[in-house]
Amino acid sequence: MRRKLLFLSFIVVFLLAVVFVACSLLPGAGSAYDPSKSYAAFLVLDNDTGRSSLATMQQRSIGEGWEIGPIEFYKQGARDFAPMLKKLTASKQVTVVWVICYMWDIPDIKKGMEGLEYTGPFRYVPISGGTGAIQIQQ
Repeated sequence: MRRKLLFLSFIVVFLLAVVFVACSLLPGAGSAYDPSKSYAAFLVLDNDTGRSSLATMQQRSIGEGWEIGPIEFYKQGARDFAPMLKKLTASKQVTVVWVICYMWDIPDIKKGMEGLEYTGPFRYVPISGGTGAIQIQQ
């Protein structure tokens, strides 16, 4: 009986340790940004073109001196962007937000910006045509 109890206690402690370590490694879990650095955040359409554009814009951001910050993917047809934008701009170290989206999503994304404390630039990368990024000040 005592041996079973000791074994069960060991299993419980082991599982708790595994869960704790796994949760601490999740993206965004307690992510703290270095206050001496500036970060780029990304709102990205969740498709192949969006993901490949994300890789390109991450490289461009690094080249322009930003660290890679939070990334939020959205599904085609999404209309409420406010929660994603709040999450992306929650850190004061986020100084630019890349928006990789279809052109027709921009009005809903701009509506989601209402009430944000973030005042930095949003750089739009249209993936339905064109290759350049446009910057729109909020």
